[in-house]
This record gives sequence, C-alpha cells and structure tokens, in this order.
Amino acid sequence: MTNLDSHLTAAKQALSSGDYAKTIEEATDSIKDNPNNADAYSVRGFATALNGDTAKGLTDTKKAYDLDPNNVANYYNMAMAYKLQGQLNDSKQWFEKVLEKDPSNTWSVYGISTIYADQGDDTKALDWLEKAIKIDPSVKAVAAEQDHFERFHNNMRFKTLVGL
Repeated sequence: MTNLDSHLTAAKQALSSGDYAKTIEEATDSIKDNPNNADAYSVRGFATALNGDTAKGLTDTKKAYDLDPNNVANYYNMAMAYKLQGQLNDSKQWFEKVLEKDPSNTWSVYGISTIYADQGDDTKALDWLEKAIKIDPSVKAVAAEQDHFERFHNNMRFKTLVGL
C-alpha cells in the first residue's frame, strides 16, 4: 500500500469513527503526497465542515469537484457542507445531483427531507421522509431522534412513518 492510499484509508476510517481532527490530518498528508487527490480533498472538506469550519470545508469539497466532477461521493459531501453552512437550497441541489446518479441513496433522500422540514414545508418533508424509509427502514430511528423533526412528534403522519 502506498503512502497516498494509507493516508486516505486512515482518513476515511477516522471519518467513520467521528475523529474529524485525525481525518483532516490524514487527508492533508494525502494531499501533500498528491496535490490532485480529489478524494482526499472531499474527505478533508467534509470533516472540516463537520468540525465547525464550514467555509473551509466547502472550499475543499469544491476543489474536489474541480479535480473530479464525476465523484458522486463528493456530491454528498458538498451537499452536507452547504447544509452545515445553512445554504439549504444549494445543499438540496447537490443531494439531487447524487440522486440523479444513485436514485436509491438513502441519506440524500433523507437529507432533502430534513431541508424541507427546516424550511417549514411539512408535506414535502414527510413525503421525502417516507421515500427514505422505504429505501432503508433504519431511517425511522434517526428521524425520531433528530432536531429536524422534533416539532413533528405530535404529527400523526410522522408518528405513523417512524413508529412513535
């Protein structure tokens, strides 16, 4: 395994375990080894946004897109970076780009449902939530716990969808 691969692999493992500082460090090392590594920019951007610096995270995910405009995983990371920055319409557009390539991407469908919930469009929020649950029923537990849907806890359709 090359240094590049080991740094990127370590970055992805750290991201999966929620260690954003290590993710950023490993992805940065990967970029030092290969300044054109779109995956490393994407992973570093997502971790940076999750770690609180949404502007820098967005810069990295945009750089990843410039390097590899066909990386669908980066579309999701870009959607999340925009979402974390509060740019919900931009976020929704990137989730939709994911769905153009991968129509059954559960977390992009769910992401759109949370955006509609945050924007106060309850009908669309629940329509998209229902789509996400049909793809992957584990979404029920996530939706029941997340702030996006807290105000829905007395909504009969929501309660039926998530089994409350």
